[in-house]
Amino acid sequence: MTSRSATRQHPADERRARVAVVGMGPRGTAVLERLVAASSTSTWQGQVDVHIIDPHVGLGGAVWRYDQSPVLLMNTATSQTTQYPDESCHPILPVPHRETLADHAAVAGIAAAECAPRAAFGRYLAHVLEQAEHEADPTRLRIHRHSSEVIDATGDADGSQLLLLADGTRLSVDAAAFALGHLPTAHGPRSRQYAEAARRHGLVHIGPANPLDVDYTSLLGRERIAVQGLGLNFYDAIGMLTHVAGGRFVPDTSAPSGLRYLPGGSEPTLLVGSRSGMLYRPKPELPGILPEPYTPQVLTGERVMDLAVRADGVDHHRDVRPLMVAELSRALTQAGHHKLAEEQTLMALLYPHGRGGGAVPDAHAMSVDVLQQALEASAGTPDRPGPDPAWLLIFRVLTALRIQINRLAGLGAYTTDSLVADVDGQLKNAFASWASGPPVLRVRQVLALAEAGLLEFTGPGMRLEIDDEKGCFLAGAGERRLSCDGLLEAHLPPVDLSGSASPLLRAWRERREIRRDHWDARGPRQVATGSIAVDGLYAPIGADGRVYERRLMLGVPVSTAQPGSQISAQPGTGAQLLVNAEAVAVRLAHAAGVL
Repeated sequence: MTSRSATRQHPADERRARVAVVGMGPRGTAVLERLVAASSTSTWQGQVDVHIIDPHVGLGGAVWRYDQSPVLLMNTATSQTTQYPDESCHPILPVPHRETLADHAAVAGIAAAECAPRAAFGRYLAHVLEQAEHEADPTRLRIHRHSSEVIDATGDADGSQLLLLADGTRLSVDAAAFALGHLPTAHGPRSRQYAEAARRHGLVHIGPANPLDVDYTSLLGRERIAVQGLGLNFYDAIGMLTHVAGGRFVPDTSAPSGLRYLPGGSEPTLLVGSRSGMLYRPKPELPGILPEPYTPQVLTGERVMDLAVRADGVDHHRDVRPLMVAELSRALTQAGHHKLAEEQTLMALLYPHGRGGGAVPDAHAMSVDVLQQALEASAGTPDRPGPDPAWLLIFRVLTALRIQINRLAGLGAYTTDSLVADVDGQLKNAFASWASGPPVLRVRQVLALAEAGLLEFTGPGMRLEIDDEKGCFLAGAGERRLSCDGLLEAHLPPVDLSGSASPLLRAWRERREIRRDHWDARGPRQVATGSIAVDGLYAPIGADGRVYERRLMLGVPVSTAQPGSQISAQPGTGAQLLVNAEAVAVRLAHAAGVL
């Protein structure tokens, strides 16, 4: 059901409350689903219009829109993704559906353990939205779609809010939830220098961006491109760049990767690295549904709460790292993997280049070897099909430990120094390397490009410089530098309120109705983040301390206050995305006066 309802369209609407959900990706869709569930309860008394607003409303939102290229893949298995809470989320509202992405994608022939195209998730989100619209009782809840962007929201901290949309629509609502996701951010000083150098010398520069917004054809025909970043955007770039070049990956059992690359002819050589050099391992490849989530036996929920109440704060290296090592060692020992259970071996697995971040000898060969071993462990070999059981166990344990660490951070347990240096630094990279890796296919493709001589790793300590005399970029690690006629910064824009280019956040920032957050940590020193400060997890705080209770925020722009909520909702894990969505839906209903 669609509508262009503006403020006070007709007298019959006078008695109806109004709320809005801004952003219809996974978080906004979850809030709407929970609102519809609330409206079905006997405690719901009244009538509400809910306005859902997103330029890609009904398509799955900007990142997951179902009309995007099938080349872009999800980085989690379909069985690891859901939009409906289960018992682990302790929902207080009815849960009429339990359909996961795996259930929905099965009709398209996508396996439960497969990393599906992102468009498939977009279709699932669109399905969840349409189902909610169909089940909403219009005498209780009417849903209005707006394919536009909110460019400003004004109103008293505890009063109604006036939303201004890019298409000119003005909506007065009792409260609004802002599930904004990744927003455009102005390039930092260094990126601006790279862009200016590219303009001066006829080079190409692509700054941090959503892969959907990148013109990969601009890289074709270049000799060598420096790629800064080894995370998921790097793997997306591999898929998209080879696709637009017209190259093909063909099966080849004689190749170490199992693939051979047939170039399209215009591909540049890629010189790839990062500051840490941390390589993302592929997700375990399974023929069936992934095993149940691992339940911590050492860093348990009770131990998390014990640590959280320490008056002097928690130092990760001293207090938590030994528990993580003990968790991994215990699990591996019980499963019979005694050699891997030793701390030195575990640290070498977590940090193959070490934790110093400096240049290492033979970085390319070492990086290829690490990825080749990870590929064999996660996908199997001709002699051992399927993932190595020890590898799968480490993946499961680290995925569970990441949730526990996020809980500690969310409870403000860490000292500021430890949170910044240990958790947001080295540990974040280690978790991402194991628990947020790409599909096996992408690692095969990266190795095939390396085998074809089209990709070289610099290892950790990558440095980028501008050589105005030669008119090129210089990239490398240690003493080695290679000239490059292009640069791809392969990562998303940072969460940075001060540099946000979002019209909405810019308007709030200029009126001082939002402020930057600080790490929620123990100790006298506070460290500001790029995230937005919120009260009680959701309501933004102005520069004067005023809490805007009728504006509720979810997800990426408030990531400091909601650690773990950026991870897709996995069944059976008490997913923060879904827990937060229900809490916000209930607050919207209370603001509307119907609960």
